[in-house]
Amino acid sequence: MEDIDFSPVQHKTWAELYRRQLPKIRKHACAEYVEGFDLLQLPADEIPNLDLLNSRITPATEWTIVRTDTRYTDSDEWYRYFDRKEFLITNYMRSWEELDWTPEPDMFHDIFGHLPFFMLPEYAELQEMFAPAYLASETQEEKENIKRLAWYSTEFGMKREDGELKVFGTGLMSGGDEFTRAAEGKMSYHDFSIENVVGHDKVMYEQHNDLYVIESVDALKAELARYFDPILERAGR
Repeated sequence: MEDIDFSPVQHKTWAELYRRQLPKIRKHACAEYVEGFDLLQLPADEIPNLDLLNSRITPATEWTIVRTDTRYTDSDEWYRYFDRKEFLITNYMRSWEELDWTPEPDMFHDIFGHLPFFMLPEYAELQEMFAPAYLASETQEEKENIKRLAWYSTEFGMKREDGELKVFGTGLMSGGDEFTRAAEGKMSYHDFSIENVVGHDKVMYEQHNDLYVIESVDALKAELARYFDPILERAGR
């Protein structure tokens, strides 16, 4: 898909969101995100194009960034892209009135929230765990549980670093009020475990009150493997 020209208003929205989030991530984001953010070097004043993103991400982790007009990609299709190491970013940008919080993932979330992590091989390996397990699942319940495990870790997870809670989830990373509430300890925090998460439905159209905390990326991988490995073994993968 060819890249597209964005409007001055869209670039202005990007620049304002970037300005607002930069001091927050410097103070409250997990170490992995900050490392990836510094490596990716997103432009502060305009929406980055695909050539720029892929020139930096693909050599780092072999992932490719692909644009889509779809706002919510079907989960089955989403994970087929993931299985090919392709990350979709939407062409949709939130309105100026939604700067503090938007219920829909937009391109600022997709790029600013997710893509810095994809500069890091250890994080790419984490993301590469989900698609094989999801695509090998035999029941809708298994698929929904995998989506919950992704939601409450890579999208809306927290991470403990040196006794402090840091923001880990990409949905929080690109958010305004919700990021602040999460970073300042104004939510309920629980240990991330299979047992804690699989029974907790995703919260999509309002801000979260409960978040789950990981100890490290390696610990998260090990916990996810407890659920994923039996699915993969059953499928002979």
